Amino acid sequence: MNREKVIIGVLGVLLLTSMAIGLYTNHVNRERINELESQLSVLRVQEQRSAVDRRVSKQMEEIAYGQQALSEERSKEAIHQSEIAQKMTILSEAERKKAIEAQGIAERAATEAMAAYQMEEQQRSEADRQRRQAEHAKLVADTLNYISLGRTLGAQSYSIYQTGETEVGNMLAYTSYIYTNDYGGDLYTPSVFQALAQSADSRRSWNCHNGSISRISIIPNNGKLLTVSTYGELFTHSIQNNGLVTDRLMNDRQYCFRDVYAAKNGKCYAISSTGHLVIIDGSKSQVMIVEKIDKPFNLQDMNDGKQLLIIGENSVALLDIATDRILGSRHLPFRIMYSGRRDYSPLLFDNRGGMHLVKNLDDITNEKTGLEGQVTAFASSKNEHIAAYGMYDGTIWLIDSNGKKHKLVGHLSQVTKLKLNGKRLYSSSFDGKLLFWMTSDQQIKPITLFQSGSWLTDFVFSTDKDYIWTGEQNGNVTKYLISLPKIAQRLRQNVKRNFTQEEWNYYVGKGIPYREVKSEK
Repeated sequence: MNREKVIIGVLGVLLLTSMAIGLYTNHVNRERINELESQLSVLRVQEQRSAVDRRVSKQMEEIAYGQQALSEERSKEAIHQSEIAQKMTILSEAERKKAIEAQGIAERAATEAMAAYQMEEQQRSEADRQRRQAEHAKLVADTLNYISLGRTLGAQSYSIYQTGETEVGNMLAYTSYIYTNDYGGDLYTPSVFQALAQSADSRRSWNCHNGSISRISIIPNNGKLLTVSTYGELFTHSIQNNGLVTDRLMNDRQYCFRDVYAAKNGKCYAISSTGHLVIIDGSKSQVMIVEKIDKPFNLQDMNDGKQLLIIGENSVALLDIATDRILGSRHLPFRIMYSGRRDYSPLLFDNRGGMHLVKNLDDITNEKTGLEGQVTAFASSKNEHIAAYGMYDGTIWLIDSNGKKHKLVGHLSQVTKLKLNGKRLYSSSFDGKLLFWMTSDQQIKPITLFQSGSWLTDFVFSTDKDYIWTGEQNGNVTKYLISLPKIAQRLRQNVKRNFTQEEWNYYVGKGIPYREVKSEK
């Protein structure tokens, strides 16, 4: 019984075990089945994807085949186009060679054409040059002929005028002016200028002084002429109605006036070799003795006209113009022979070849002129950097801007005055000549502006520079017109008629085209 119970218990246990195993196996199988089903599902999805991939791959393969075919066709087309391009390149190269050959031919043709053009241009230019040269040569020849004609007519005019034939002389003088002026000749050529001056009646003289005129000046504030003489005469002069009106400020023979100065304030100063200084202030006059100055002969302004330097033979004194008082004096260890101006200061020339610039009484320089002989006149131009020295023997030495010396010969005796106006130099002398020099000429030759019958002691320009006033040893003052435009204007007024054809042929020449000189006004 127990055994049966045991057997039944064992069987029961076995059964339960078997059942447990079966359940577990069943559970495991179900999980495996589930796992397999899951894997199967994944495989199905993968198979589906694989199928899609195969289809896509097949499509891509088909596309690749299509592209390959297309590429092969394009490659064939490219090869075909390359063959065409090569053929075109061969043709292009051939055409390029032909073009180069054509260009070479064209360039050679152009070069030949240019050479031919240049040759033609050179020939034409040479022809023009020869024509211009011929025309210029003719023009030069005509110009020189007409300038020479002007000089000849001037010389004829001067001679004929002297005989009293003033009408013909005036016509010849103006014809000389026309040809000289029109063809660029020098109107200051002596034969031309002297004829013009003579026919224009450019000279007027008045005998005003009993003694020799020693100095003349222009009064700044009224333009009147101021003159002094060795007979103690101090006069002013003015032109009224073509006449000279003289006002005698002083006339006393106890004085021997050597110089006169017109100050900006209206005062006039005259220095006598006796040592007396005469001061004229309007209607008032006074005479003062300048002490410590032996034989004074010259007056020079200083300090822009505020002071006056009184110069004697061996000493100088300084006068204050405002108060008319002597500020001081100085004795000099040399003899003063002449006094001029340089750089707006007095310049003293001694008897030993020295010159001394006076800046003030305590500042007087010592220099050498570097010239032989005695200096009697001096002029300088700060703008032109030139200086001129007039000598006792009549020689003039011109020192140009480069320091080169030029010897000017024209005067026969002592030079009394020099004046520079730009490049023009004017000079007077005891030989009675007033000369004019162009300092810029290569050969500086004198032109005689006029010749006086007496010594020329001094000259001065009018304020407008149209006239020159001269003082002479015989007491005459003379007014000369030197302005060429005014001379020509006056000369035109003196021409009353034209030449007859016979007169023209005789005086001017048959080969010269006739001109109506009266209509040239």
